[in-house]
Amino acid sequence: MPPRLSIVVPSYNVELYLDECLESLAAQTFDDFEVVIVDDGSTDSSAVIAKAFAERDKRFRVVLQENAGLGAARNVGFRHASPDSEYLAFVDSDDTMPADAYQKLIDALDESGSDFAAGNVKRFRSVGMQQSWGHRVAFANTRLKTHISKFPALVTDRTAWNKVYRRGFWEEHGFQYPEGILYEDAPVSIPAHYFAKSVDVISDCVYHWRVRETGERSITQRSTDPVSVIDRVTSVRLVREALLGKTGEKYARYLRDYDHNVLSEELPLIYKYVAEGGDDFRAAFVKEVGGLIREIGTEPWSDLTVADRLKAYLAREGRVEEFIGLLHHQRDFSYSVPVKGLARPQADYPFLKAPVPPKLLTLGPRERRVVSRLEQAAWSDGKLLLRGYALPGHMGAESRLGSRKMLVFREQGKRRRTVVPTRTVASPMATVNSPHLALRHADWAGFTAVVDPTVFQTGGKWREGIWTTSIAVTGPGGLHRARLKGGEHDSGMNPPAHWVTPDVRVLPTVAGALTVQVEVVRARVLDVRPSGDDAVELTGELAPGPPGPARASPCAPSTPPAAPSWTSRSPWAPPRPAAASPSPPSSRSPDSAPSRPPCGSPANGPPRPGP
Repeated sequence: MPPRLSIVVPSYNVELYLDECLESLAAQTFDDFEVVIVDDGSTDSSAVIAKAFAERDKRFRVVLQENAGLGAARNVGFRHASPDSEYLAFVDSDDTMPADAYQKLIDALDESGSDFAAGNVKRFRSVGMQQSWGHRVAFANTRLKTHISKFPALVTDRTAWNKVYRRGFWEEHGFQYPEGILYEDAPVSIPAHYFAKSVDVISDCVYHWRVRETGERSITQRSTDPVSVIDRVTSVRLVREALLGKTGEKYARYLRDYDHNVLSEELPLIYKYVAEGGDDFRAAFVKEVGGLIREIGTEPWSDLTVADRLKAYLAREGRVEEFIGLLHHQRDFSYSVPVKGLARPQADYPFLKAPVPPKLLTLGPRERRVVSRLEQAAWSDGKLLLRGYALPGHMGAESRLGSRKMLVFREQGKRRRTVVPTRTVASPMATVNSPHLALRHADWAGFTAVVDPTVFQTGGKWREGIWTTSIAVTGPGGLHRARLKGGEHDSGMNPPAHWVTPDVRVLPTVAGALTVQVEVVRARVLDVRPSGDDAVELTGELAPGPPGPARASPCAPSTPPAAPSWTSRSPWAPPRPAAASPSPPSSRSPDSAPSRPPCGSPANGPPRPGP
C-alpha cells in the first residue's frame, strides 16, 4: 500500500544539520510516511549522509540532481513522491520537527476534512527555542475548518514547511514552487489559504526553524543583498498574479486584503534595511518596490498609518533620502508622530524637503485611537470611584481644557446608554506609559469619576444586564472614543460586589476592559459546614416569587412571601465557583435558622460562613 504521507526534503550543503533533520522525521509517532530527499547538487557530504540514512531506513530515498535551487528541488521531490499518497508535506533540511508534529496535523485533517493543516513554529539556536514572531498571532489558538477570510491573520502564514496538504487539493490547483528565486514559499502558501475551502490551524508547535549560527547564511539572513529585494518583490507579484487569475468579487476582495497586508507588513520587511543597504540595494529598492507600489495603486493607502502612507509615497517617487529620514525619525523618537493643527491634525515631519500631498499626512484612526487605562476602581459610600487616564493617540493631552472626558456605559444587547461626567486631573504616568509620545506629553490625560449605581437602573427598577464602558475624549480632530481598558494587574483591581438591595448586587469587573454587571440574586448560600469526613453541608435560601429579571424587593412595603430554604449534603470536592451567590451580611446568629436579611441590614461586605 502507498504511504499516507509523502515528505519532500530538499538538501543543499547542509552536512552540519541534515542528520539531525532526518532523525527528527524518523522519530515521528505518525509512521505511515515516505521521505524523498532531493540533493540539489551539494558540494559537501550532504548526499553521502542522505544515502547512508536511506540505507538504514527504507522509508527514506534519495534523488540526485544538478543544482537548480530550492523551489526546483521541491518540485522534483513532489514528482518523485508516490502518486497515490493521501497527504503531502515539505521540510527544509536544516530544521527539525517535534516527534508528534505530523500526528497532530493529520489527526486534525482526518477530523475536519479541510484542504490542509498548518501548525505553530519555534525558532531555535544553540541557546534554546522561542516563538517564531511571524507565526505568533496566526497560531495563538487552534481553529479547525477556518479560512483566511474569517481569520485574516493567516496571511502571515507564508512558510512551506509547517503544513500538511491533501494531495488532491495540491493537484487540483496545480501548485508549483517558483524556481530561480528566493522567498519561494509565499507564492504557494498564500494562494493556498485563499483557494482552500477550509484549513486547520494548530496552536501546538509542529516545526523547529533553525537560526544558522555557522556555515552559509540561510535565505532569511541575507536581508541587505539586492537580490533579496528583487526576489521578495517577485514573490509578492506571483501571489498577486495567482489572485488576479481568479474571477469574481470574492477574489477581488481577497486581492485588496492582500495588497493592504503587503503595504503594512510585507514591504516593511524591506523598508527596515534601506538605511544600511548599499547603493545597489537602494537602486533595487527604487526600481522594484517603487514599481510594485505603483502596480498596487493608492486604494489601500487610506487604511494605513500616516507613516506607512508616507513610506509608500516616498518609495514610489524614489525619494530615498527622505525615506531614510523617516526611518531615522521613527528610531530616534519611538515612532512618535509630530502633529500640527487642531481641526484636522496632520503629521509635520521636519525632514521633508519637497511638498507632499496633504491628504497623505492627515492623521487617521490609527493615530487618533484612544489610549486608556483604568488605574483604580473602588467602592466608597455606595458609589463606584474610578481613576485612570485616556488620551487620543499621538496627540497627547497637554492642557486641562483641551482634554475633557466622559464615561459612556452601554447595556449589552440593547441600545440603552448612560453618560457619566468625569473630572480631568493631572496624570504624569500617562506620559511615562506612552513611549509613542516622545514629542509631546499627556500629563492632563488623567480623570476621576464617581458612578452612582442607580445609573444602571431601567425605569427606576433593577434589571439584570452587563454594561460595557467606553471613554470619550476631546482633543485635536474632535471627539475620540474607545473602550476603557484595564491596567497591568487587572485581576487585583476588581472591587468587591456591592449590594444595592438585599436581592441585587452590582459587580464591576476589570478584565481587559471595564464591565459592570447587575445581578438579581435568586439563591444564596447562608452556611457551609463539614458533614462527616467526606462531605460538606450547604444551607441557603431561594428568592420568593416567580423567577424573572425583575421582582419585588423583600424590603417593599407589602409583606413578601417567606423565602423557601434548602439544605444540601454533597461529597467533598476541591473548592470551585458556586452557582448560588453569596448573601449580603445579615444580623442572624450563626446557629439560627436561615432567614432573609432584614430591611436596613448592611448592604456591603462579604458573607459570613457558619462555624
